[in-house]
Amino acid sequence: MKAVIMAGGKGTRLRPLTCHLPKPMVPLLGRPCMEYIIDLLKKHGITEIAVTIQYLPDVIRDYFGDGTDFSVKLHYFEESAPLGTAGSVKNAQSFLDERFLVISGDALTDFDLTEAVRFHEESGSHATLVLTQVPEPLQYGVVMTDEGGRVTRFLEKPGWGEVFSDTVNTGIYILEPHVLNRFDADIEYDFSNQLFPELLAEEQPLYGYVAEGYWSDIGNLQQYRQTQFDMLDGLAKVQIRGEELAPRVFVGGNVSAAPGIKWTGPAYIGEDSQLEDGVEIGEYCIIGRGNRVARGSSLERTILWDHNHIAEQNELRGATLASRITCLEHSRLSDGSVIGSHCEIGPKATVEPNVKIWPKKHIRESSRLTSSFIWGDLSSKSLFKANGVSGKPNIEITPEFASRFGTAYGATLAKGKAVTVSSSHHEFAKVLKRSLTAALQSVGVQVIDLGVVLPPVARFAVRQLQAGGGLHVQLHSDAGICTFECYDHQGLPIGKAAERKVENSYWQEDYGRASLSALGAYYEDDSLTELYLRSVLACTAFESSSARPFRVVVSAHPEVFSLVKLLLERLHSELIHLPGEAQQDQLPGCVTALQADMGLRLDDDGRRMSLVSERGMRIDGDQLMVLQYLSFFHSFKQTVIGAPVSAPHLLESLADGLGCRVQRTKESARSIMEVSAELLLHPLFDGLFATGLILQNMHRSGLTLHSLLELVPSFYLHRDRIECPWDAKGKVMRRMMRQTQGREVELVDGIKFHHDGGWVLLLPDSDEPTFNVIAQGDRPELAEALVSEYRHHILNSMQ
Repeated sequence: MKAVIMAGGKGTRLRPLTCHLPKPMVPLLGRPCMEYIIDLLKKHGITEIAVTIQYLPDVIRDYFGDGTDFSVKLHYFEESAPLGTAGSVKNAQSFLDERFLVISGDALTDFDLTEAVRFHEESGSHATLVLTQVPEPLQYGVVMTDEGGRVTRFLEKPGWGEVFSDTVNTGIYILEPHVLNRFDADIEYDFSNQLFPELLAEEQPLYGYVAEGYWSDIGNLQQYRQTQFDMLDGLAKVQIRGEELAPRVFVGGNVSAAPGIKWTGPAYIGEDSQLEDGVEIGEYCIIGRGNRVARGSSLERTILWDHNHIAEQNELRGATLASRITCLEHSRLSDGSVIGSHCEIGPKATVEPNVKIWPKKHIRESSRLTSSFIWGDLSSKSLFKANGVSGKPNIEITPEFASRFGTAYGATLAKGKAVTVSSSHHEFAKVLKRSLTAALQSVGVQVIDLGVVLPPVARFAVRQLQAGGGLHVQLHSDAGICTFECYDHQGLPIGKAAERKVENSYWQEDYGRASLSALGAYYEDDSLTELYLRSVLACTAFESSSARPFRVVVSAHPEVFSLVKLLLERLHSELIHLPGEAQQDQLPGCVTALQADMGLRLDDDGRRMSLVSERGMRIDGDQLMVLQYLSFFHSFKQTVIGAPVSAPHLLESLADGLGCRVQRTKESARSIMEVSAELLLHPLFDGLFATGLILQNMHRSGLTLHSLLELVPSFYLHRDRIECPWDAKGKVMRRMMRQTQGREVELVDGIKFHHDGGWVLLLPDSDEPTFNVIAQGDRPELAEALVSEYRHHILNSMQ
């Protein structure tokens, strides 16, 4: 006997899950619904199967192929236009040369098909409808039969006033081939609305067989979810792949589950998924293959398809997520919410109950979504953040993303130019660098590969090699962040106008490839780290004296330490290595115990640093910034240098006293650096350069680090961060500007209010839904009071 699986359904009521997937391919516990139907047919000896397809047909073909992998033989019949249920089967008439069974590919059942066929044969029926009883028959064709099973009444999708039975048509039919001769090919024709009513009116043998067992049409989102819950409860007799580790808890192969997970069955976890420590898997959770659920996240009655990333501290309650979705930390998805594929839910975002989000949407941080999101995009489509393009490695920043970004970047800013590429030491950063390299070459960019270098070296190399720009891949493994840093021909971060050009090219995919004869060349140059070191020494070197060398305790990543070691040795310093990345708390104790002159902590990018004085006092933040600038003033007299508007105001007086000048700028690195763009090095963004300047200052003055700081006049800064939704930031700034009337203010970056004895800066963060509030006062109480006052103003302005 042969069968026809009807697999042309769009599944409109299942959207957004079916926006890019035909309804029969919607997964049930990790497998497409249609795969269970093939299992059922095979179980009852039916292996010659026609499949009628119309909506996204290649998705079905690509998955099932010719059926060999499923031990059946599949024959596909594609409709160029919808033909209705009967017309679709008529399209396969050449295959149907014997009695055949018609079954839907988007319903789940465990009916005994052998018994249904036997009933058909014994009754002498031309067409037999397989029936079942349901509590709410309005969505189906209601059928009434006599004692022998002959159909006496038939009504498709009645109202409650028309319901005469709870016995309904399941869409499973056993037909004699001659019934297809009743209507012509290539016309729209329906079983329930036309063929069966006609057979009934003509008193042809039309029978109904009431089957026992489970049947569920996954026609809407609620039923789709309930069907899988029924499978977990064992109501449907189907094969669930995976090992049953606990009663009704099924786990696929290669699942990584931390010991601290809290389980509540029933549940299903697909192969290759990762569940981290502290995750809570509540009842009726279905997690497909390749998902990652990070620490502290809690799921209950939630369905995840494949390859989703649920970050730390997410709360998912009754949500349904398609594939390749990223939910960033502290998100909350409520009951009945449905998220389409390739969406990104920003940190601290809330999706309210029954909200549906269509595929490829970006939900901004701290957003609260109260209605379904179909058109447009809630993100600003901004690739660039304050320090470049950044995201979670191999989740947001992938080799595929790197390739597309590199193509857009090269075609927009660097076509026909030479561009340096470099990366940090991590293997994944090197992988991304190779993707960027290939993409750049494909659009005609000449690539100079610097290898593994620090960002200050990468910036230095662009100027040294007179390149048109540079791309550096920095992976901060501790923070789990990967960043693409983009430099212009001066080695400065590219400006906003250039960023917009790259973004537009990226989103619009508006870039052309070079011809094969015009591909970009590739060169390697690993000499730039040594050249950079020589340049730092040229600015910071001092003559050795008869006194003992400076003793410096260093805590740094191995790659950074190797360069620091070379620098300090050439600056006549004795270096003591404090190994391990978790030793920062031990640094003050080691400095005092070893009677060292200084403790130095450098981050893995060679830019961020902190110090410890010979007395064990930590020096970081604003105090370190002042020391960096002061040491620069001593070594680079008559120089103008940029300083962020939030920096302490005593910088001006320190600069004046040493013949320098400070120019206030925006907070961005480019704004600060471009004031002194002729300098290859900058103390705020180069930890090794700053270290050399400070040691040079100590040598010149003969003072200890603690004594140097004692010469700096006291200043008091207080900083705070205030959460503010993205859509409220503009309103807050507008209302705060009203308060500027009659006040002395600066508008270099944010709003800076001047008060007697101090100032306060309100600065909306460009990357996060927050305001930064920075205040300086002539005493600490004033700085704290100003921050408190303006916090109150901001909170009131949000109302």
